Amino acid sequence: MTGSLAGVRAVAVDVDGTIAGADHRVSDRTAAAIRGVLDAGLPVYLLTGRSRRSVLGLARELGIDNAVAASNGSIVFDPVADRDIRTIPLGADEVAALVGLHHDLGLGLTWWTRDDIWVDAPGPLADMLASLNEEDVRIGAIDDVRPGEIVKIMLHGTPEALDAAAAEILQRVPQATRSMDVFFEVVAPHATKATALDLLLGDAIDPADVLGLGDGGNDVIWLRRIGHPVAMGNARDEVLAVTTRQTGHHADDGAAQILETLVEHLAAV
Repeated sequence: MTGSLAGVRAVAVDVDGTIAGADHRVSDRTAAAIRGVLDAGLPVYLLTGRSRRSVLGLARELGIDNAVAASNGSIVFDPVADRDIRTIPLGADEVAALVGLHHDLGLGLTWWTRDDIWVDAPGPLADMLASLNEEDVRIGAIDDVRPGEIVKIMLHGTPEALDAAAAEILQRVPQATRSMDVFFEVVAPHATKATALDLLLGDAIDPADVLGLGDGGNDVIWLRRIGHPVAMGNARDEVLAVTTRQTGHHADDGAAQILETLVEHLAAV
């Protein structure tokens, strides 16, 4: 790890592949490091693709009382009051384009509303989503969801299948971003982690004073806008290209490593 941590006034973190380990849980060490940052008086903003319900539980578990973002930034809410600050759904044309890709390319499809995660059949995709978010996944038909309720859609496949399909997916839905190697995530163009972070920071904190940690393609835009962007040791190449510093692998508490360094720096100034 190289580079100064001088001037850091806030921390923003992705969850899976970042503060969550290989078991998709936040380790005791990483949780302690996050609490150390909070105890030093800095906000810790969660910017994650996880569901609102999952993020609410995680924020409360970690003692985070500032606002956070779920569903890849389409939902921003206060975890203390359990009150939404911003919710932006996908448009009907975007939903139709993704359903078309699902059928044309044979990829798995999951759609998310404010309160539920949906798939069209039981199986490995439903099991993975339930494990990641620690909540039940509902089975249904996307046509049965009322217009304006879907906040996120993901296409699922093997890394090899998504590599092969990437060009067509991005041609038909340009705002799609790759996450965890097995998903392409889509939210409304103006409902991203980057715009969520802008809302969370407001006028109080300059993005130049933010330390941010991420690993996936859906972290690129917001990492590029902040002053202290950090790539996880397991980060995708597009993240490495926009970050100025690298920490350890998420399976080895890489997030804790850099956050502990930050806490030591804050204690020394």
